[in-house]
Amino acid sequence: MKRDVLEVLRARIFAALAHGDEAQAQNGIAELQAYEPAEAAGLRTALHIEAGRADEAFAAWQQRAALAPDDPYTIFLRARIHVMENERICALALLAPLLEQRLPAAVAEKAYNLAGQCARFLGRAAEAVHYYAQARDAAEELSLRALNASNVLFNRHYLPASLAEDRRAAEEYGALFADVRPFTHEKHNRSGERRLRIGYLSPDVREHVVLSFSHALMTALDPARFEVFVYAMNRADSFTEKVRNAVDVFRNLSQLSAEEAARSIYRDGIDILVDLAGHTAGRTLPILAYRPAPIQISGIGYFASTGLPTADYFLADPVLAAGNAAAGFTEKLLVLPHSHFCWQPLRPAPPAAHLPAAGRPIVFGSLNNFTKINDRVLQVWAEILRRVPTARLLLKTEIFSVSDGAAEARRRIAAAGIPPERVETEGASADYLAAYGRIDIALDTFPYPGGGTTCDALYMGVPVVTRAGETLGSRFGASLLRNIGADALIAYTEEEYIERAVFLAQDSGTLDALHAGLRNMTAASPVMDAPAYGTVVGAAYEAVWAEYTARECGRGKGARGGRR
Repeated sequence: MKRDVLEVLRARIFAALAHGDEAQAQNGIAELQAYEPAEAAGLRTALHIEAGRADEAFAAWQQRAALAPDDPYTIFLRARIHVMENERICALALLAPLLEQRLPAAVAEKAYNLAGQCARFLGRAAEAVHYYAQARDAAEELSLRALNASNVLFNRHYLPASLAEDRRAAEEYGALFADVRPFTHEKHNRSGERRLRIGYLSPDVREHVVLSFSHALMTALDPARFEVFVYAMNRADSFTEKVRNAVDVFRNLSQLSAEEAARSIYRDGIDILVDLAGHTAGRTLPILAYRPAPIQISGIGYFASTGLPTADYFLADPVLAAGNAAAGFTEKLLVLPHSHFCWQPLRPAPPAAHLPAAGRPIVFGSLNNFTKINDRVLQVWAEILRRVPTARLLLKTEIFSVSDGAAEARRRIAAAGIPPERVETEGASADYLAAYGRIDIALDTFPYPGGGTTCDALYMGVPVVTRAGETLGSRFGASLLRNIGADALIAYTEEEYIERAVFLAQDSGTLDALHAGLRNMTAASPVMDAPAYGTVVGAAYEAVWAEYTARECGRGKGARGGRR
């Protein structure tokens, strides 16, 4: 009898949590206290953690610890509170002995995932990949296996890898969905006498860097030829509302399962569905696995293969697709003629202003996520500083906002041979664009280059020296610089990268000209030309649709219905 009561009570608590009804969940936890006090204290701790209440979480955790001090879940919850308090090194130290034990699957997945988050933030990319792989293997539910597999793939990009390794890792992700039954599209309307229905699926239809790259994709198509549906996987903000008002149909699918979301898209009769997240956070790829649209494309928010057999194309441009880049993809590259994206700043930028470069120390800088700044990047930067002995380095990023992360980062900087007195470090801030006024030359990271930070730098008049690699994702900076006419800033080897940075630091005339001209160069380029971008994207959509309809008509299939 007690077991039945507990199961009903737990179901009620989790249903309340799923619907965001904290008061109802708290009432259920209070009832559970009489039966299972340790479990109730754990749920209360987790609830406060999710709500961002560190003090309340710690108080509830103390109740849990008094009842079950050595329980793995108790230890995991304490590690989560450490993360809330920006104490990730403490969290990892607490998790380390726990991860050497044989844990229940549910706790193992949570603990390894948390360790992966901590390692990634601290710039320990190889550790992050290891922990996320362990979390993937421990997960019992497909949704959690997929989530952690995406984390593995995303964090692999901080590390050197071959095209074959990239593709093989992506294919392993695709294999997770072997048992998913996709929708079929024999009855899909292939008439040429109507507008094409384009769907965009994104967790970043909000104030987020990806929206600055995708807003034109959603809004610049010819309304006489295209009907635009946007499927958001995020909470709404004022930027969400702007998109809602600019497109034909807007739906928020964030509360649906992958299958439910796919069915909603399928019922809308979308011709071409474009995923804007890939293996970043957002749960979009499990939706694509159901193939809710006959043609599916990925790109913009991610820079490598999804690995899904149901993803047909990946957005690219001539610089990204150069060489053998396609070998890293299970998708066919859909190569636009100029830039694969159109960048539109979400908020007005301050003026681009720099002091004349002559007669003062040059400042190199980076605002990239510190995980991108691997040890080899730091060693190359050390050599640049050695060759320009009066120069300084400014690093501004989130890791320097927290004490344990900042200490770890400064230790790695010194170990790479960069004298501490020549480095200025700052934490992230809302007014970060102003920092570019103190940077003369931005140094891009490799093999994972900057994205939004590179656009920001150029728009703020700061030249960016980038190193293009073998993979599509490693060439983002090169594509951007080619499109604005700044090819001279692109390097293909480490020595070229060093030479370009040093040469520019020693040429005050060129540096002043770039400081004064880069904003206009960027604004006048394909990178910010929304109408032209809408035209070429529309032509690409029509081309792949024509290819699809010709292929389907050639097969001479009957009119049997799709998946129900």
